[in-house]
Amino acid sequence: MTQENITVTYQLTPKVESIHKAADLLLAEMTSGIQYISTRKGVEMYKCEDKLPFIDSSIKGEILSIEEQDESTYIVKLSFPATNIDPGLGGISNLWAMVAGEVFSLYFIGGAKFLELELPSSFMNHYKGPRFGIDGIRELLKVKDRPLIGAIIKPNLGLNPERTAEVVSILAKAGFDFVKDDEVCVNPDICSLKQRVKLVAQTLDIIQEHSGRKMLYMANVTSDFSTLGKAAEIAISSGANGLMIDPFCIGLSSIDYLRKSFSCPIYVHRVGYGLFCSGNLSISYEIFTKLFRMLGADFSHVGGIWGKSEKAKNKVAKYVGILRKPSSIRATWPVVSGISLENMAEYYDFYGDDTLFLDHIDIYKDEESSAKKLKALKQKMGLKS
Repeated sequence: MTQENITVTYQLTPKVESIHKAADLLLAEMTSGIQYISTRKGVEMYKCEDKLPFIDSSIKGEILSIEEQDESTYIVKLSFPATNIDPGLGGISNLWAMVAGEVFSLYFIGGAKFLELELPSSFMNHYKGPRFGIDGIRELLKVKDRPLIGAIIKPNLGLNPERTAEVVSILAKAGFDFVKDDEVCVNPDICSLKQRVKLVAQTLDIIQEHSGRKMLYMANVTSDFSTLGKAAEIAISSGANGLMIDPFCIGLSSIDYLRKSFSCPIYVHRVGYGLFCSGNLSISYEIFTKLFRMLGADFSHVGGIWGKSEKAKNKVAKYVGILRKPSSIRATWPVVSGISLENMAEYYDFYGDDTLFLDHIDIYKDEESSAKKLKALKQKMGLKS
């Protein structure tokens, strides 16, 4: 039986130690561990396996390659046995401690960027990916051969549940496919989760009964882990047909929890990603994009390309490709926000049909103007419906 491995790639800038020793110590820390002790003369460092006779060789990894980028920066690829982690007990949280933990705090590493993560099939088989994915959402909404067009509801602007339902009614009657809560709104006094979802759901049921068109509403349930299930239960029992979560705020495994606990689409926001994905100590957003899909995101943010360099556009294209790439798991909808109906058509060719475009508050006003804007957009895109 072939051993499955987990492979990680970093851009490392070593300090104090050579790059080869730094890579060796880092790999040891991920597997059998290292020991370092502060003394008056400085830090004493050694691998546990060099001191203890009973370290099992089956847990050890290997350095696959070290390539110099410039005088002080190197691309380092490491591999270790997948059997070091049980996806069913420990899972992504245990993995994260290994691959995105000490690498950013070890004294002999001056700079670290986590570039790539390659996981074996055992992880895909355990997490299973999106419950619906692109094809499932299309079937749910009866929308074929065009992008989804939606909007963001911002109750923290001062909308109470009644006014929130009115805004959703405007959008649904105008022909929008999708609406979601703002990322900072979960259960404010002015617009409680239960009452907000209840009135929005009732409104959408009435509109669907008359028009035959379904709109997806994603309720934001980002919460502490101890109350995440409660928030999701409130949203679903009140009529939400989808759940939104911010994994940078609560943790990666929250996506998997919602995917396995609730039979509805899961929308993954990325608020807070800048803290993790930029700077001298950082993690590539490609890694998060890959994990969001694997963990069960039906929708995932990819960012915009307007006013950006070709390098930035290439990055966004990579995120989109990761979400849609043919795989044993379903594809995830890329989400683009920060645009309006007036300029959405400019980016249609770049993102394509399998994309969710989100407009903002300028479409809250009335059904007639929103419907006109939406119709004009579809004409610009060459869409029939």
